[in-house]
Formats: sequence, structure tokens, C-alpha cells
Amino acid sequence: MDTDLQSTVAAYVAREQGVGRLPSLTVAVGVGGVLLAEASAGFADIENRVHASGENSYRIGSITKTFTAALTLLLCARGDLDLEAPIGRYLTGTSFGHLPLRMLLSHTSGLQREAPVDMWESMQGPSVTELLDAFDRVETVAAPGQRWHYSNLGYAVIGQIIEHVTGQPCETAIDQMLLAPLELTRTSWGTPRNAVVGYRLDPYADAVHREPVMDQGAVGMGGQLWSTPGDLLRWGHTLCGGEPDIVPPEVINAMHTLQVMVDTRTWKRGWGLGLILEQRADRVLAGHTGAMPGFQSALSIDRDSGTAVVALTNATRGIALNELTTRIAVEAIAARSVPTEPAWEPALPCPDDVRAILGSWWSESDETVLQWRRDGLHACLASNPATSDTRFSVEAPGRFRAVAGRLQGESLILTSSTDGIELRWATYPLTRAPR
Repeated sequence: MDTDLQSTVAAYVAREQGVGRLPSLTVAVGVGGVLLAEASAGFADIENRVHASGENSYRIGSITKTFTAALTLLLCARGDLDLEAPIGRYLTGTSFGHLPLRMLLSHTSGLQREAPVDMWESMQGPSVTELLDAFDRVETVAAPGQRWHYSNLGYAVIGQIIEHVTGQPCETAIDQMLLAPLELTRTSWGTPRNAVVGYRLDPYADAVHREPVMDQGAVGMGGQLWSTPGDLLRWGHTLCGGEPDIVPPEVINAMHTLQVMVDTRTWKRGWGLGLILEQRADRVLAGHTGAMPGFQSALSIDRDSGTAVVALTNATRGIALNELTTRIAVEAIAARSVPTEPAWEPALPCPDDVRAILGSWWSESDETVLQWRRDGLHACLASNPATSDTRFSVEAPGRFRAVAGRLQGESLILTSSTDGIELRWATYPLTRAPR
């Protein structure tokens, strides 16, 4: 445990639980999959005076979607699904079969928010048959790709697609491909033994009312899961890229890649494939929130530092958990951001053909400086070296490829002529003299 961080988290939990009149609040922070701080306040079961702790299971609501999205991308990676294919390839007989799978994952399909079934009154989700029958009544409320419109229905459709291609329910596929290999043994679709009780706050009195336990049925891949702080920290570690043998980098990269801006006024909040992306301080945090009758949840992660923050409460309303997790994440990152660079040492000898091109080059009045470092050839703009640094790999004699940084993927080509050495980067000519 980190003593200072533990004190900070405990103070946040005590204050927010009281201000929000929450039956309970639990927050946990981890870095690199290691628990650094955890605090709880309040009761998991008010009537029986059971205190909340990090051992309790809470409903995590729409954080479930991050598992569904990861599974979808795993199936894409192994060739069972195609993100760009119309979903009619996998699910026939709907009026929206022309929509690509990518739009369902990013909430840009334009499909209505909820499945057209009596679910939120009855507190019982539809069966598979009822869901499929309801597809005939689905409305499109926005043009595909036009804007972000959150759709639980879209993830229910994804669940049916996964069942079609795997031959088993989406929940079973998530169990087998994610929960079991990641050893998330305390994450489950049904109500676990150590579950907290969900409550609704009375708006006019310091009182609470028990909420019914809802079974989402065939739309459960969008919000059915229960989990613990520890399991969610491990999942956050995975979403930071910490389990590449189970969830490979191509899946993690896709989830973190911006698909659409949600906040079109300040451009600080967008959506990837299954993850919220938010600009906070000097970085972009990813994650998701969740809500079910009697529960709220939030997961915030920072991929660069491997930081994950989880917050869980057993109240339908009363707190903006995402604000809490992002605030704690930013503070935790800042507290641990003291540079620990290795001691400098000389680079390996620079090849003669590379040494000949080191130094300043010019293109469109911009000075580019080529340098040889321990990990190879680098280039940066003299006017802004910190954000323009680019690293190259050698493809062939006289030919380099930008593998990280500015203009990543573009080629740098060296040729010799009677006038001397010539360079072209991304087809732009670079000269030794300013131009």
C-alpha cells in the first residue's frame, strides 16, 4: 500500500459517502496491477448492519460493455468478425443489417437507446426470442455515423452476433475468453454470495429503499455483470495493456482509438471502441461508467502509467462517480510522476552512412535535426523537439521507416547524387541549406 495515497483515498471516500448520502462507497487504486490504496465507508446491507469492504461485489452496469467490446475485437483479431462488415452478414432479417459492427461498438449507429421491450417497468430483461422479435420495432434516431448516441440496444445486437459466430451465448464466450484466463473469479453474471444490497435514496428524507434485483436477460452483455474492486483493478490493468498474451495490443489499441467526439463544444470527451476517452490535465484517461437500479460504478485508467481507479456504490443516484475516479487518477499519477530515467551512457557506434546525414536539414522553412541515440536514428523539429521526436528503424541501406512519433509509418530515403546526399521524408525533400 502507498501510505500517502491511502490517506487521500480514505479522505475522499469519507467525504463523498457523507455528502452523497450513499449507503456505501468503495474506491480502489492500482498501478501495474498492484493494489496501492483501498477504502470503504458505509454499509453493504443497511438492515443487517453489514459494513462495506473491498471484498464485496457490486453491480457494475455498463462497465460490462468493456468486456463485450474486448471480446468482439478478439473475435475480429482471429478473423471470426470484421469491424467494417455490415452486421447483416452475421445477423439476418433486421432493418438495420447495413450498419457496420464498428458503429455499434462506438455508439454511432443511430439505433435507439433501448430495446423496444417492457423492461424498465417489469425489471425483467427480454429472452432471446423476445429480443429478436423486437428487432422489427427498432427505430433509427440518427443517421449512421452522424453523431454519438448511446445505445444499449447496439450492444444487445452485438451479443446476438457473438452468439451466432461462436455458437454459444455471449456471456459464455466472455467467461471462456476473458474472465477465466484473467482469473477474474469474482466477476459473475448472477448475484454472488457477497453481493451488496442496492438502494434508492429518498429525496426528502435521510432514508433509503431497497431496489429490485434486475435480470437483464438477453441484453445483459450491456450491463449485467457483478464484480469486486480487486477484479476491476485487474481488468483495468488489462485495458492498459498489462495482459498482452490474453488481450493483445491490437485489441487494446483499437479500444483506445478515438471514433467520435461526444463533447463537441470543448472537445474533451470522446469514445473509442468500448471505452470513454476524456482529456484530464495533460493526458487522456480512458474508462467507463455503469448504473443499474441500486448501483453506480466507474472505472478510469491511464494507459501510459498503468494506473487504474475503481469506484463502486450501492445507490441509484447521489454522486458523479466518474468525476471522483478521474480526480483520484490524476492525483495518483502526479504523485508518482517523478522521472526515473536510467543513467546516460554513450550510444553504440553510429554507422558511417547514418553519420553522414546527422545534423540539421530544412524543408518549408522548418529545421529538422537528425540525431543518433542508443535506440537508433531520431529526428525532431528544432522549434519543438519535445513533441516532434521521431524514431526510425532501418529497412534497407539508405532507407528508414518512422516507427514512433511524428509522421509514424512514413519513409525517410537517402540517395546520393553529384550534388551530394539528398533526403526525402514522406516525399518532402530536405536540404542542408534553409529553404
